[in-house]
Amino acid sequence: MLPQLAVSAKILCLLMVVICGAVPSMVRSVRLYSQCSHMYVNVFPNGTVMARSDGNDQPNLTISTRSFSLELLIHSPVQDMYLCFNRSRLVGRRLTRFQAEKQPNCLFKEEFTTDGYNRYHLVKNEDRYIGFNARGVQLRRNLKNLPKRLHKCTGFMKMAPEFDITKHNLVIAQHAGDSVPKWRPLRRLRPPPQNSIKTPCHGVRHNHGRHIKRRNCHGT
Repeated sequence: MLPQLAVSAKILCLLMVVICGAVPSMVRSVRLYSQCSHMYVNVFPNGTVMARSDGNDQPNLTISTRSFSLELLIHSPVQDMYLCFNRSRLVGRRLTRFQAEKQPNCLFKEEFTTDGYNRYHLVKNEDRYIGFNARGVQLRRNLKNLPKRLHKCTGFMKMAPEFDITKHNLVIAQHAGDSVPKWRPLRRLRPPPQNSIKTPCHGVRHNHGRHIKRRNCHGT
């Protein structure tokens, strides 16, 4: 009887763990390459978040899911900070994972644009996106309040840490160059040998008084 109770208690504990969502989430190391600044998102020791990194400070960021939901947490392993919005901007905050999961301003959702970029907005506010201008400074307004030309500044390329954008661009440029046919000078035709040149054949007309005789090309 006791072994059966022990097994039942273990099964009950496992069910409680699953129901409560205490399951390991998927964690992925990434670099977020800004579409406007052409640099990577980075968190500085004072909590400032900018897109001014050249990507050499590895590892950069991790993106993890919150249990089985589509809600994401963005974490900086270097500074041990989670990316969260305050009233005016995006900052890095020193929180435990449990604390970050309880903060609505630290939970994001990912969406994909038609031109192949990723965008991240708050779960509780679908108009509050992470974005940076051409200088790597944050966009502090909601998407609907931004000029349309700046909407692309909320787009990012999500790359693995070992991905090198400079090498990628060089490879793309090389392949593009190979696909374009190179111009080659026209080949000059050699003139035929002198003994093979034949003069045009014309009939010769001789007029001897009233008798007219035409010589053909065969000499007759």
